[in-house]
Amino acid sequence: MRNSIGFRFNALFVLLVTVLLGCSGALAYWSMRSQLLEQYQRTRDSVQQRLQTNLVNPLWNFDLSTLQDNLTAEVKPPVLGIVVYSDLDERMASAGVLEPPSRRSALYDRLEFPLLNRGRDEGQLLGRVQVLLSRQEMESTLDEQVWRRTLEILALDVLLVAALSLSLRLLVLKPLTGLRDALNQAAEHRGPPETLMLPSTRHDEFGDVVGGFNRIARRLAVDLEDRRQAESEIRRAYEELQRTQATLIQAEKLAALGGLVAGVAHEINTPLGITLTGASVLSDETRRFAAQLQAGQLKKSDVESYLQVAAESVELIQSNANRAAHLVHSFKEVAVDQTSEARREFNLARYLDEVVESLRPTYKRLPIKVRNSCAANIQLDGYPGALAQVVTNLLVNALTHAFPGGAAGHIDLSAQAEGDEVILQFADDGTGIAAEHLAHIFEPFFTTKRGVGGSGLGLHVVYNIVNQRLGGQIQVESTPGQGTRFTLRMPLIAPQLVEEAT
Repeated sequence: MRNSIGFRFNALFVLLVTVLLGCSGALAYWSMRSQLLEQYQRTRDSVQQRLQTNLVNPLWNFDLSTLQDNLTAEVKPPVLGIVVYSDLDERMASAGVLEPPSRRSALYDRLEFPLLNRGRDEGQLLGRVQVLLSRQEMESTLDEQVWRRTLEILALDVLLVAALSLSLRLLVLKPLTGLRDALNQAAEHRGPPETLMLPSTRHDEFGDVVGGFNRIARRLAVDLEDRRQAESEIRRAYEELQRTQATLIQAEKLAALGGLVAGVAHEINTPLGITLTGASVLSDETRRFAAQLQAGQLKKSDVESYLQVAAESVELIQSNANRAAHLVHSFKEVAVDQTSEARREFNLARYLDEVVESLRPTYKRLPIKVRNSCAANIQLDGYPGALAQVVTNLLVNALTHAFPGGAAGHIDLSAQAEGDEVILQFADDGTGIAAEHLAHIFEPFFTTKRGVGGSGLGLHVVYNIVNQRLGGQIQVESTPGQGTRFTLRMPLIAPQLVEEAT
């Protein structure tokens, strides 16, 4: 209410009118006060003149009756009382009130003057007169004037406020209200521009404003409709992009898993071949030993030779079988985790050993050393498959970008617990990342190796996994020529995923 234009305009107008009328009333008050004071002074001088004229003879002749009559005749407002003293200071006659009737002594005046005999003996002192006068009537007149002017101002303010409010409501506020409602309707309009209800124009200044508003509203409606269509097209394109990205990410994961399978298959081929060779040698020696035994031609040297070959074959078979079993176990742990994405508790250092072991075929023919120096006592409750995917992508990214052309280098994995979090670092001493590329490496489809097999999704997948599935954060530091360091900060207990909670 107080913020409305009508209220403020009425208040301003009433204030101005009140100030103007107040100033006018103040001027009228001081003018009337001056006139009343002048009239009071004339009355006072007239009373003094009459008394000096009418009281001389009665006082000279000691005609107290006439003296009293003259005094009584003069006692009327503003004169309250008169007393006459002789030249010996004896009271000769008095009339009216001789003392102020109230404590407001400022409203009363005492007039005292001598009575001189100017007719018979020039300058002879006959006595003196004291007159008590009151300005109460003058003050009452002034107070009445103030109250009357105040009531006039209030009545005029009320009439002005009523008239002005009605005029404002009909000529200003009502059109403004209609314009406001039209603005709200235009803001909430969701249909085509043809269905927009616009206010009718008038033949005044508001009509010009309404006409301009109607043109703007039609233009905005057209722009909003075009924007909605553009947003719908962008939304469809974004959904298609998300589906394409999800397909590419899944293909990236399957490609990594396929590379892992091919590498492990190639790696496991050697111990299995040695195991088969050892078993074949042991089988041939066993048949030869059995034939000699049946022919009765077995000698002590033959037994010792057989036992030596059997011991060497068994040792060879066992060591290579254990090697193959270890490779299969590492591959099984990592592959199952990456495909199932199940949640479980695991030791970080041991699991990273398995991941690094499963990835060994990727870099074993390169002059690159991978070292895992994580603390042995860090237990995580989360998604080991997601973590394996992160380490795999970081390692493949390092092999692709940090060590081009088969350059030698080192890759270090380290981790330490801080409170309820673990800080995992993946560092290499390769070529580093250029400063202009550092801010874009986690963006989807950003790669500097697009012509040589880079998809631009590896680090984007890492960023999403760390932030969403593992509930952590990832940062990168790099100096060209001095290597790159990825720092992962993750909770020891991964947050519950929505699909698991439901």
